[in-house]
Amino acid sequence: LDEHGADLIYLICSPRSGSTLLQYMLAGHPRIHTLPEPWFMLHLLYGLRPEGLSADYDATQAQRGLSDYVSATRGGRDSYIHAVRAAALRLYGDALSHSSKDLFLDKTPRYYLIVEDLRDVFPEARFIFLLRNPLAVLASVLHTVRGDWTALRRSDRMHDLLTAPSNIARAIATFHRRTATVRYEELVQDPDRTLSHLLTQFELENISGLSTYRAV
Repeated sequence: LDEHGADLIYLICSPRSGSTLLQYMLAGHPRIHTLPEPWFMLHLLYGLRPEGLSADYDATQAQRGLSDYVSATRGGRDSYIHAVRAAALRLYGDALSHSSKDLFLDKTPRYYLIVEDLRDVFPEARFIFLLRNPLAVLASVLHTVRGDWTALRRSDRMHDLLTAPSNIARAIATFHRRTATVRYEELVQDPDRTLSHLLTQFELENISGLSTYRAV
C-alpha cells in the first residue's frame, strides 16, 4: 500500500445516510475491495484526544500518559500519527491481500468525528462525502429506535444529528483535492449517472451495472 494513502477510499457521512447502499455498489468495481465497517481508525486516533474516550481503565490518565510519552521521544503528535499510519496500512494491507483488488474502501460512518485527522494520516486518500437530507436522517434514526425520542439523548446519536453535518461541511470546504460529494437522493433516483460521475472524479474506470449489487 502507498504510505500516503493513495490506495484508500474513505466514505464519510452520518449514519442512516445510505452509506451501505453506496458501499455495496462500489464493491462491484474490479479495483475496489471493501468489508463491513472497520472502526479501528477511531480507536487509534482518539488515543491522543483529551475527551470522548471511555474505558475500564482511566482513559484520561492514559491520554495524558501517551501525550507525555510521545513528547518525551521528541516526536510529539507527528510521531504518533506516523505510528497510526503504519498500523492502519498493515490492517488495510491484510484486507487487500485476500482480494484481487488494489483499492480499499473504508465505510465507517462515524469517521466524521475524525475526518480531519484521517487527512493528516493519509493525505493522498480519496474521500467520498455522502449527504442526505437531515430530516430524512432523523426520520430514519427514529424508525431504528421505534419512535423513542428519548433514544436521541445518547451522545452518539446527538453527534450523528448535530456534529456530523458541521464536520462534513467543513471538510468539503477545506479538502480541495481527491474528494467527491454524493447526494443520497440522486444516488437512489439515478444510480448509474451518479456512480459514473463519482468514478470519473476519482479517475477510475467507469463500470456499467454497479447499481445491480450484492451484499458485502
